Amino acid sequence: MLEPGVIPDKEPIIRVAVVMPEDNFKKIVINTPSVGGYRISDEDGNVFELGYDERYEFHLHGDLLKFVSNKGEKVSKKWIVTGEDANNVGTKRGIKVKNVITGRNFHWRKLMDMYIPGTLEFHNLNGKLFVVNEVPLEVYLVCVATSEMGAKCPKSFLEAQTVVARSWLLANVEMKHRSLGVDVCNDDCCQRYQGATFLTKEAIEAASNTYGKVLMYGDKICDARYSKSCGGVTERIENVWGGEPLPYSISKLDAPASYNHPSYPLDSEDKVRKWIDDKPPTFCSSYYIPEKELIKYLGGVDVEGRYFRWIVNYTQQQLNSLLKSKLNLKSRYILDLVPLRRGDSGRIIDLRIDYVDLRGEKQSMIIKSEYKIRDTLSKKFLYSSAFYVKKEPEGDVPREFILKGAGWGHGVGLCQIGALGMSLKGYTVEDILYHYYVGAELKKIY
Repeated sequence: MLEPGVIPDKEPIIRVAVVMPEDNFKKIVINTPSVGGYRISDEDGNVFELGYDERYEFHLHGDLLKFVSNKGEKVSKKWIVTGEDANNVGTKRGIKVKNVITGRNFHWRKLMDMYIPGTLEFHNLNGKLFVVNEVPLEVYLVCVATSEMGAKCPKSFLEAQTVVARSWLLANVEMKHRSLGVDVCNDDCCQRYQGATFLTKEAIEAASNTYGKVLMYGDKICDARYSKSCGGVTERIENVWGGEPLPYSISKLDAPASYNHPSYPLDSEDKVRKWIDDKPPTFCSSYYIPEKELIKYLGGVDVEGRYFRWIVNYTQQQLNSLLKSKLNLKSRYILDLVPLRRGDSGRIIDLRIDYVDLRGEKQSMIIKSEYKIRDTLSKKFLYSSAFYVKKEPEGDVPREFILKGAGWGHGVGLCQIGALGMSLKGYTVEDILYHYYVGAELKKIY
């Protein structure tokens, strides 16, 4: 595992959670490939050869894990599958793990078969199935580029995405799953990792061309967050995650330096509304990438949609029911959703919900954090907290709430669709990286 605050001088091996205990799987099914020898060992070190192009299952069995093959069943608390050289990567090379969750807890949640390189560990962790992939960092990064976005993205985008993914991981700031003994999970909560499922020659070249390169600010690796679409203005990191400001993670127009907009900066509700109602020619707008063409560049789990500007409609009954479910709100009906504080990108940081309770009295509740707002205002997850609310009618008890918004994601750091727009217009990898991480330097550390 990675060590906090330590900058490696050689390529590390990392641990990636592929199936999480919270997924509540009762069994996992894998298929071996038709080439390359694979073996499985139990917790006592007993080793068994696996066949070519064979199906195997792992089932919860009390506090143990049952391994099922066409030759019978065996039990152990842990099983480890090893095989061909983990550095020998290629499209759909490795063990196929069936029905892995991607988009965990988000609106794009799917089950996907994934081809996983490296070593796979299967655990019974307190009665929960837990699968870990141990893999060299650069192999992991090769897979991240075409898991986060599609294989048809230009070279400069793939290289920028790889540098950013490497920097974020090696900065090792969040360590969300360290208690589980892993560096990251396979999903959007960390970085999308779908193994070699969508791997391309271009992604392999992008990792090779940037091998060991990270973004540095002073003597530290940059905490290089990124999101799908900033909506035209990037967000400051402290407005989303709190903590101290970072000099390279500022808010700025996602556009050429010469561009300006009459609503920028977004320092009033009137300006935010005008900005969202407009479609300014920023890098992540349809001016650079027509929406009908965007889907071919997106990742395998992304959905076709309006990433730059979007609308969500709720009837009074729908919104009331949603807030009761999410917040246990004792409400008769909802009166208003009022932004109390916005970040520089227009993302709401504090939101007040005005409602009438079951006794007929007016009440309010304040939701704090961009993440909590997005989680609250959708059955799964709202695209962004950069929105304003239009009520119909504008009377005492609105029948409908119309959320008009900008961007997908938190908006901090690199905007993936904006970086794609830049790359399609001929910007270099350095142009892209230095646009989103102001004052950072690209350096090779191993």
